[in-house]
Amino acid sequence: MNVGNLIKNKRKELNLTLEDLGNLVGVGKSTVRKWENGMIENMGRDKIALLSKALNISPLTLLDLDEDIYKSANIDFTRVPLYEAICCGNGGFVDENIIDMIPVPSKGLNPRAEYFAQYAKGESMKDAGINDGDLLIFERTSQVDDGVIGCFCDEDNVATCKKYKELNGIIMLQPMNSEFEPIVVDPLKDNFMCLGKLKKVIKDFDWED
Repeated sequence: MNVGNLIKNKRKELNLTLEDLGNLVGVGKSTVRKWENGMIENMGRDKIALLSKALNISPLTLLDLDEDIYKSANIDFTRVPLYEAICCGNGGFVDENIIDMIPVPSKGLNPRAEYFAQYAKGESMKDAGINDGDLLIFERTSQVDDGVIGCFCDEDNVATCKKYKELNGIIMLQPMNSEFEPIVVDPLKDNFMCLGKLKKVIKDFDWED
């Protein structure tokens, strides 16, 4: 997927109009349309920083430099699908949810396992070192052990990252931030499924001078 399509898909996922996104970045809607259509390939650093924050994606993704940076640093990498926050009705992701195939460092990943990625949203896992905008790499699995951080699909078919806790047959998706309440799940009643366990966190970084 090229950068223009990525911008368009993320804008629509966030229910932003061309004008909405333009206002967030400080440009007109015609400029946003040109970005999405590939008519403007080179964006200024200040616009890339604002656009990445507005769309909750890494500046490197917009620059399409991820792979080149790993190569120049002699870091082994693999490509994994990057998904939206929505999972399909049976508790899993489908191909239509894929935003992009992104490169991530291979260190710590099992070449025989299957992985997927999502960007962290919000501050509910900050005490586990997971901050808004971090790239989360999950190993696909349908179950995790008690106390493991994973990706789960909730009743509204939204994928969420939480710590898995189980007590007397009741599942709790525990945030790692005392300001947030745990999500209580009854597996016999609620549409719930484990999608994966957290394997790697790639930290977001500050593009301010």
